[in-house]
Amino acid sequence: MKTKTFPVYLAILCLALWRLPAAGDTGAHCFVAESGTGIIYDYATNGTRTIYATNTGQPYGLAFDQATNLFVADHGGNIYKIKPGGSNSVFAIPYNGPAGLAVDSSNNLFLGESGNGYIFEYAPDGTRSTFGQEPCFDAYYNYGRPDGLAFSPSGVLYATDEYFGYLYRGVPNSPFASVPGGDPWGLAFDSRSNLFVADSSSGKIYKFVNIGGIPSSSYTTFATNMSQPTGLAFDSNDNLFVADYSAGNVYKIDTNGVRTTFASGLLAPVAVAFLPVTQSAGLPPLVISLTGNSVIVSWPNTGSYTLQQNSNLANAPGWNAYGGTVNTANGTNSVTISPPTGNLFFRLTK
Repeated sequence: MKTKTFPVYLAILCLALWRLPAAGDTGAHCFVAESGTGIIYDYATNGTRTIYATNTGQPYGLAFDQATNLFVADHGGNIYKIKPGGSNSVFAIPYNGPAGLAVDSSNNLFLGESGNGYIFEYAPDGTRSTFGQEPCFDAYYNYGRPDGLAFSPSGVLYATDEYFGYLYRGVPNSPFASVPGGDPWGLAFDSRSNLFVADSSSGKIYKFVNIGGIPSSSYTTFATNMSQPTGLAFDSNDNLFVADYSAGNVYKIDTNGVRTTFASGLLAPVAVAFLPVTQSAGLPPLVISLTGNSVIVSWPNTGSYTLQQNSNLANAPGWNAYGGTVNTANGTNSVTISPPTGNLFFRLTK
């Protein structure tokens, strides 16, 4: 038992450590889509608000790529691309109710359409392909509604089905979990690969804990007493931000579950997003998970980086390049190690 549980504790230390340099970077700004006005707001860490974009229709989804272009899903029609300089253009014209958005490590944009259950993948040049379709579970041809999309730290796409109350992992063919309120909307992963889901009917946030790198199919209640929570996003310090559509608020919930009102007086806020943390840190995030009796250390294959390890953080010269085999598959680099007998820490260098 000790052999299996120790690496999980190790993973928590490592992930917390190597996210710390990003705490004051571009990832600290919270972007909020106000669906009642079509305005995208930029909130600084002290709550100061500026208008980032206007005329985005009825924005339901937000997602940044690694170049800090912001994509906005207008539920009434278009996907907009807003460049860092502020210029706004139509990136794509979907078919039926664009909603959830997510971007993978290769800057491919994924869109969930709530009107037909499809999830589409858009390459950076706008070329579209079909990723999958959430199933129909009734006799009236009502397909699932992927209103929330999120990539896990290991690069797997997760989706909500807001109509039937299910959660999907990877290509949607069969759900891996259900949400008790029956109305899951937003999804977000913390730095430890725990999955958080907003249920807009019950006003609760549910937590599906990471077990061996994969969210469990069972849940615990993380937060309650909200009116209609929709969009979720984590900042670089693992504070969870929640858009409450009916209340007109954005809440901040810290790692201890303490909730404060971050922003108020909004007209139907539905989505929140943060700039990619790796932009200022200059390094992709490390993900450490447990599979059987092995520890998997992985990171996006987005550049030439060296994985280093150290058994004692007090020993600055003790960082050495990892000498084992690095495997590359599906845009992800990974190494597999046996559980250490003592402390072992990892970092990437360029």
